[in-house]
Amino acid sequence: MKLRAMRSGMTLIEVILAGSIAVLMTLALLEGIIVSTKISHENAQLLAAEGYAWETAWRWLSKASDDLNGSSTMMYYPDAAGVVIASNECPTICRELTGADAKCYVRVGVETNLARNGGKTSAQRIDVNVEWGPPSDRRCLTDAWPAGIGSRARSFNMPISVYKSSIDRSVKR
Repeated sequence: MKLRAMRSGMTLIEVILAGSIAVLMTLALLEGIIVSTKISHENAQLLAAEGYAWETAWRWLSKASDDLNGSSTMMYYPDAAGVVIASNECPTICRELTGADAKCYVRVGVETNLARNGGKTSAQRIDVNVEWGPPSDRRCLTDAWPAGIGSRARSFNMPISVYKSSIDRSVKR
């Protein structure tokens, strides 16, 4: 009986092994938290950029058709260099957080021969792209733009396009 009493409990090796397993599990958990934080931050920036792009598209869609370009070639507004997004307009992707100016690009063109109600129509297409991030790791919503706009950025392949056309409200019988 005395021998059994001496053998009860844990040895030093078992304690070290259990401690090292606990440390490894804690490190893995902390690494998972770090990765999930990075992913959450990236998703927050993507959602902010997409929201800003849709808001910009809506503003352009609300303009009078005469204020938009009527040519069949795509026109950039104000030009192909884009517009710097102010930090109060979209703080999640602003310069202070990403290290460089976020930019918004708008282009307008005319699409012809669009199918509508069994016929063909034309409409003005408004495309919006947002680019943000530090110069070494730029990101943009879509890379479907000429070289130089979004070409040096990692694309999320999320094109933002809206169509504006006149609607014939006559009733067909």
